[in-house]
Amino acid sequence: MRTLIINFKNYHEILAEGSINLALAARKVAEAVGVEAIVAPPTPMLALVARSVEVQVYSQSVGSEAGDKTTGAILPEAVRAAGASGTLLNHSESRKKVAELRKLVPKLGGMGLGVCLCSRSAVEAAKLSALNPKYLAVEPPELIGSGVAVSRAKPELIERTVAAVRKVGFTGKVLCGAGIVTGEDVAKAVELGADGVLVPSSVVKATDWESKIEELARSLK
Repeated sequence: MRTLIINFKNYHEILAEGSINLALAARKVAEAVGVEAIVAPPTPMLALVARSVEVQVYSQSVGSEAGDKTTGAILPEAVRAAGASGTLLNHSESRKKVAELRKLVPKLGGMGLGVCLCSRSAVEAAKLSALNPKYLAVEPPELIGSGVAVSRAKPELIERTVAAVRKVGFTGKVLCGAGIVTGEDVAKAVELGADGVLVPSSVVKATDWESKIEELARSLK
């Protein structure tokens, strides 16, 4: 089953009840079409969404801090307690040092939290695949939010990434993101070897969330 991850970021459309409504649309479409849907609302909305909608909920990031005296930190323990089943990690807008990732990813796995680990290139993806995340996403930062799909602007990046991570034995799902807007963009990504997509603004900014999610989800089939 292919995967659609929707990163809500912090767009005003999804604040408060908006996060619930978008998660409901994602769940409805995923069940109807037969794809795996994961939603990543902002941290303040994690528990609200997890308790209100039967859908996989991921945090947008977590930190490696530990203990009670960690004001402002996003602890993996707090994310899990909120009802999330995993987290995005190392997104271009929230990068981590490799040394931190090497400690954090195994810890998250040991806690039963899935990880979608983001990379900027095929080379970086191959290196990070050794951490064995559940999902490995490649997103060239220059195309994020551009409306120009990576599957069209840089198709070779997807092919190289898939080949590179499979060569070193990665068995998880390979996703792609950055500029994915239409069903055609998604279909092209699948054709190039991707197991799914990671999308934010193309869904959040759509006038009809359910229709846009369905367009993308059906192209994953």
